Amino acid sequence: MNSTPYTILLIGLAACGTPNSSNPLTAKELAPREIHTPTYDLIIPADQKALLILFPCFPCDAADTRSESPIADTAVANGIAVLMMNFNQHILMSDAEKRDVLDTIAAAVKAHGVDATNTFIGGFSSGGNVSVLLAKELVRAARPDIGLKGVFAVDSPLDLVLLYECSKRDLSKTTFPEYKGEARYLIAFLDSTLGSPTDSLANYERAAPLLNSATSVAPLKDLPIRFYTEPDTAWWRTNRDDGYEELNAFAMKRIHDTLVAAGNMRAEYITTEGRGVQHGNRHPHAWSIVDERELVRWMEGLVE
Repeated sequence: MNSTPYTILLIGLAACGTPNSSNPLTAKELAPREIHTPTYDLIIPADQKALLILFPCFPCDAADTRSESPIADTAVANGIAVLMMNFNQHILMSDAEKRDVLDTIAAAVKAHGVDATNTFIGGFSSGGNVSVLLAKELVRAARPDIGLKGVFAVDSPLDLVLLYECSKRDLSKTTFPEYKGEARYLIAFLDSTLGSPTDSLANYERAAPLLNSATSVAPLKDLPIRFYTEPDTAWWRTNRDDGYEELNAFAMKRIHDTLVAAGNMRAEYITTEGRGVQHGNRHPHAWSIVDERELVRWMEGLVE
C-alpha cells in the first residue's frame, strides 16, 4: 500500500521419492492435504515441521495469495504447513479482532492436526500490518497452541502516521487525480478511528503495527522479523508521483533501524530490484519480491 493500499505460482514440488518396496507410502499418502473453507485455505504436507500463516493484501483473499506467489507451494514442498487466511481490509485491528483471528487459527490447527509449535506469520501490504499486529498480541499474551517464531511484512504500510501524512500530500498534488479517493478514504478512516497524528499520537503508538519510535517497536525487540520491499523510486515517481520518503520502503527502513537500536539483532530489511510483478504487470508493490526459497531457509533456521 505504498500510496496504494492494495496489492508465479507453482514451482515444482520437491520430489518426495517414488513408492517402492523400501518405501511403503503411496503417492496419495505422500501428497499434501488441502482444506478449503470460507475463512482460510490450509495445505498440510505429509511430514510437517512448521506452520506458515499468510495474510493477503487489502482487497485480496487466500486464492490471490497462492496465485500471486510461490511461497505457499515452496513451503509445503519443504515440510511447512501453510494456512492462507481470507482476513483482509485491515490496516489496524481492534483487540477483539486480534483475539478472533487468533482463535480462528487455533481452531484450524486443532481441527486438522497441525503442529503449530513453530509458527511464522507474514503478509503482503495490509496483510503485513495484520501479521505484525498479531505478532505483537502473541508476544503480549502467549498462546500454548501457537508458538510464534518469526514474522515478516511485504511492502506494508506499517507506519500509520506516515500513511496519514502521505495521504495529505496526495490530496495536494495536481497529478494522478484517480488516486485521490484512496487518500480521502484513508484520512477519513484514520481520523474517525485514531484522530489526527498531531492531536492523537498516543493512539497511533497504541494501535499502529509499528511506528518509528522506541515505544512502538519495544514489544518485538526479541522476535525475528523481516521487512521486504522494492524501492523502485523511478517507477513510483512515474506512476504515482511519489518520492522515496512517501514509500513503504522509507518507513520500513526507519522502523528496522529503530528495532536494531532497541537491541533486535534479528531484524532484517531486505530490498529487491526488478522482481515486482502484480497480476502479470510490472509493479514493485507485490508478493513476488519475496525470494520464496530463501524465506523457507530463514524459517528452517528458526525451527526448534
